[in-house]
Amino acid sequence: MPMDYTSLLLSKIEEIPRLGLKAQLKMAPPQRFGTKETLLAIPEDVRYAAIMMLLYPVESELYFCLIQRSKYDGQHSGQISFPGGKKEETDIDYWATAQRETQEEVGVDPSQVTFLKQLSPTYIPPSNFYVHPYLAYAHTRPHFIPEKGEVAKIIEVPLRSLLEETSMREGPISASYTSEVVVPMFVFDSCNVWGATAMILAEAREMILLVK
Repeated sequence: MPMDYTSLLLSKIEEIPRLGLKAQLKMAPPQRFGTKETLLAIPEDVRYAAIMMLLYPVESELYFCLIQRSKYDGQHSGQISFPGGKKEETDIDYWATAQRETQEEVGVDPSQVTFLKQLSPTYIPPSNFYVHPYLAYAHTRPHFIPEKGEVAKIIEVPLRSLLEETSMREGPISASYTSEVVVPMFVFDSCNVWGATAMILAEAREMILLVK
């Protein structure tokens, strides 16, 4: 992926409209399907969070960062996700939450990060979080420092892998809140990404493919 493509993407991505549920649902687990009204129904006691999909160059290619969460007694133990977390009262907005959490979890200073676009929020029923995703860019490859208590591993993925049709598959998963079920997933090498993270990636993928 040549650097002139990177320049094109950075200059054009803001013009691409958000694609919302239509794109997200292509990678949604079966239990997420329902009427538009039920899919958009957010409980009154919902918690709010933000994540960052951070693009950055590695030599002549664009990459993005995922993390594998540490094992813990909770719904998302050991799962693959973006850096991110719960909005705190001191955060002025959700972008501030995404920056703070990305710094805390993988050591990327906000001064290294350029805002590109806000993606469509998505609700995560098992943890009752309404997540605001952000697409951002770092001009140089970050020196990642995983937060040992929360991050088991940092996963660097070439953007071209996301854009390839062969990355979109189906496979069995199990979690603390469900028995084994077959779900849509992105497969990057041996890394299986499903659930809300895959839904966010699906929208980002379709938007990036529209950049010409």
